[in-house]
Amino acid sequence: MPYSTSREYSSLYDAQSNWVCKGAVLLHSVARGGIVVENNSISSMLGLRSGDVVSIVGAGGKTTTMYRSCAELRARGLRVISTTTTAIQRPTSQQSPLLLIASDTPDLTAAIAKGLEAHGHVTVVGKARRADKFEGVSAARIATFRDLADVVVIEADGARHAAIKVPAEHEPAVPTCTTVCLSVSGLHALGRPLGEVCHRSERAAVLTGESMATPVSGMTIARLLASHDGGLRGVPMTADAWAVLTHLQDDDLAVARDTARALQHTRYRGIVGLSRDKVVRLA
Repeated sequence: MPYSTSREYSSLYDAQSNWVCKGAVLLHSVARGGIVVENNSISSMLGLRSGDVVSIVGAGGKTTTMYRSCAELRARGLRVISTTTTAIQRPTSQQSPLLLIASDTPDLTAAIAKGLEAHGHVTVVGKARRADKFEGVSAARIATFRDLADVVVIEADGARHAAIKVPAEHEPAVPTCTTVCLSVSGLHALGRPLGEVCHRSERAAVLTGESMATPVSGMTIARLLASHDGGLRGVPMTADAWAVLTHLQDDDLAVARDTARALQHTRYRGIVGLSRDKVVRLA
């Protein structure tokens, strides 16, 4: 995979091009001279920086990835707005220190500025759909958030809590101002029937050529992520695209590696795996 130099990453190398373990740190080299990185920060792994607008699409961990990234960015001293263009559950106090509902906030710009001054991170939604769920905000409004915060992080897709998905014609809702797009798929789909774990599984069956009863494999996930009718749908051409494999377990490392290898010559800048406490650059 060509490696762009527009963002800098730390690298470790394993000349044997295999998994190695140093204490509690698991490392992998995707190719001779390839990149091997593991840490516990997705924002640093992806090189997120001031000025970025990050859209997260797919299934299997978008919300967790969003708030995890926001916490990391805030810890680096950056001001962060989290938001959605679709719908989102009410965040917990651990996920976000302040929720602003646009329909209930006469001067939203002032409220965001005040919230960022006080907390460094605010979540902005459109209006309440019910007590615990909110509609998103428009792409045009999100574009104005760039002048208020250092980084904007957007949940830009819905999946009804499925592990993997294929978008419909109207999905995802990625703003054109996006600079980094994360296409998420959950490895907890592995081994389970496609029809049980995939949102819009009929579309997935067409894209992959697999039946609804076929157990999901790493290649199933790779095919969905690589398709411009799948994980790459709606990603602005000016944005850096990353494939993110969530729910990474030690037993899944070999499959994750194969999945990443299958995605190496696609548009993705890189492929990362996420577990509860680790971030692994797979390719």
